[in-house]
Amino acid sequence: MNNTIQNANFNGSNPTRPLEAALISIVNSIANEENALACILSAECAKINAVLANYDDIDTLLAIDTSVQVTLERITTLEGVLQAKLNAVLEVLADEN
Repeated sequence: MNNTIQNANFNGSNPTRPLEAALISIVNSIANEENALACILSAECAKINAVLANYDDIDTLLAIDTSVQVTLERITTLEGVLQAKLNAVLEVLADEN
């Protein structure tokens, strides 16, 4: 975790200022979204493994490849959004210190 977030004085889970509560909420939402994306990646891996174990025709393999590629592109886009959210939090923290 970034040192700015680690060093922020959030008083545990009981923030004393609305800004602290908002920043904690945003960081928690980022963490939850990252966890959801990890679950999606795991599901895509399982899908690939299932197809490889049960099919050997080129059309099916190409279809799964295309499907996974689209999902990975969407995840990459979402990662950019999450990075932007985190950068915004870090900017606010920097301004507060």
